[in-house]
Amino acid sequence: MTRAEWIEVLAIAVVTAASCPAAKLFPSTMPLWQIVLGASALLLAQSLVRDVAILLRNSRSKANEPRKEAQCFCLESTVGATGIVAGALLASLRSSTQVAVGRRDFVLAVTGTMALGFAIKDLVISWKPFGVRREKDHRNLIVRWKGKSGCSRE
Repeated sequence: MTRAEWIEVLAIAVVTAASCPAAKLFPSTMPLWQIVLGASALLLAQSLVRDVAILLRNSRSKANEPRKEAQCFCLESTVGATGIVAGALLASLRSSTQVAVGRRDFVLAVTGTMALGFAIKDLVISWKPFGVRREKDHRNLIVRWKGKSGCSRE
């Protein structure tokens, strides 16, 4: 694992530890839409912090890696955005399904969401050809909906 990955694992541990006392601030039952929206927002926030760290790290380095066009999108962002849309749809349907969320459940949800984000951080989903593959940091990809090239393993 890289230094940045160790720092992220440490950050996940810190957020997990902080979520235990923070669980007291949340009601013991929550609407399903709030849970979906909250978990998705946490996943996207984690992704945003990582992306900003990558941009800052790369702005200091002089290496210019070639950029390539690709018909793919970050899987973590796709999952997070889908969750936001699903949470918003559930809220708009006025779904009042209440879910009991104990302190331990809250901590497990936070930890699981952040662990999932860490696990899928380097995966991209491509549509030409369709599939999921690993693209480390995927910082040099220019996303194209239609284009000459697909997500190739160059």
